[in-house]
Amino acid sequence: MTDHNPQDDNIFLEGRIVALRQPDIEQDIIKGHWHSWFNDPVTTQYLVHGTFPVNKDQQAKIIAREMADPTSLLLAVLDKKTSRHIGVVCLKFINNITRSAELSIVFGDRSVKGAALESVALLTKHAFDRLNLQRVSGAQHADLWQWMNSLELIGYQLDGYHQHYGIRGGEKYDVASYSVTSERFYELQKQRGGNICSANFNDLLKQKDTENRTEIMRLFFKNLYGS
Repeated sequence: MTDHNPQDDNIFLEGRIVALRQPDIEQDIIKGHWHSWFNDPVTTQYLVHGTFPVNKDQQAKIIAREMADPTSLLLAVLDKKTSRHIGVVCLKFINNITRSAELSIVFGDRSVKGAALESVALLTKHAFDRLNLQRVSGAQHADLWQWMNSLELIGYQLDGYHQHYGIRGGEKYDVASYSVTSERFYELQKQRGGNICSANFNDLLKQKDTENRTEIMRLFFKNLYGS
């Protein structure tokens, strides 16, 4: 007889740091604190969320709708060491004609080093391996350029800049868009012996660039059009 953790039956994608599974509304929301992430000003600082409060019942309905959407794949992120629910990653607007999707990610607990990057790597690999997509894209607040540098480690690249995308704290903010193609992802994976996160994940994290290419892109467009 071998030890068996019933929670393992629900794991969909698994890495060294995190495990991804379908959201459990009862466990993650009703008995958990998922909704509180979107009431937290720190978590929502660079998100479009946080403008109106959300309670557990409202969050449960939102997640139920998202899970029922055939163009969306939403997964809860668990810290493997503690089984804590620490974040969510999602492929939205999955399009089987253009073979593309948009990436969305929120982490309420940011204390687990490398968890966010590994989660995106697992979901991106699934997008290409099983959903047969050819491109995954996303966008983020321009001030999150260091996170963009992390995404570059798994093949994502900047591909657009959007001035005055929104207003937060009385100030206009810009958004940078990015994407990864299946061709670029698979080539990088091949170079790393079949593991996009490499054999030593900590060594990969040390390769993160320190240059703010988001600012370089902003200046490029400013100089291109003279404004």
